[in-house]
Amino acid sequence: MKLTKYEHACVVLEEQGQKLVIDPGSFTQSLTDLSNVVALIITHEHMDHFDPTWIEKLQQENPDLLIFTPEGLDLEIDDELTHAVKAGAEHNVGPFDLKFFGGIHAQIHPTIPRPNNIGVLINGSVYYGGDSFDKPDVQPNVLLTPVSAPWLKMGEVIDYVDAVKPKICVPTHNALNSEIATSLTEVWLKGVCQKHNITFNHLSPGDSIDC
Repeated sequence: MKLTKYEHACVVLEEQGQKLVIDPGSFTQSLTDLSNVVALIITHEHMDHFDPTWIEKLQQENPDLLIFTPEGLDLEIDDELTHAVKAGAEHNVGPFDLKFFGGIHAQIHPTIPRPNNIGVLINGSVYYGGDSFDKPDVQPNVLLTPVSAPWLKMGEVIDYVDAVKPKICVPTHNALNSEIATSLTEVWLKGVCQKHNITFNHLSPGDSIDC
């Protein structure tokens, strides 16, 4: 399975010529090949993960596109192929086995509402928790690790990687970081990866790894 990272929180997984797209939001710019997409996952309603323009483009290119969202967000997408899911749900789409986790967005501030949020494990190998530190029930090969957001601090990111112990750590959710902040953040993240012999893999937009 091939994993390609795009801006911020967007990733594309490809297997057997078919693709799964996760969180193409308003910061996503370089995602150009929209062909052969069988499923789209939107982890929650915030604009950096959910952009109706991307949904429309993907639907136009892929008329049979299945869309998975947390409960409530499905009502904002007028399409019979959209499915609301919550923790424990499992779906098979083409070559992708999907298992969902989580339930609610991490807290930014007590006064700010917390939308529903889903994490997803793909083919038992790649895990992305959306805007949360919810953990999968297995040790994934690849953990897509958020590193910059109003809802997190670096100590929580380190604890998250320390708890999940993936084989490969790929930083994501990083559009808010400058180059200087990225280098500092990744020094700390590399430290916990070295502790557990985890391969740290920084991917710039358009970069890919096999997983």
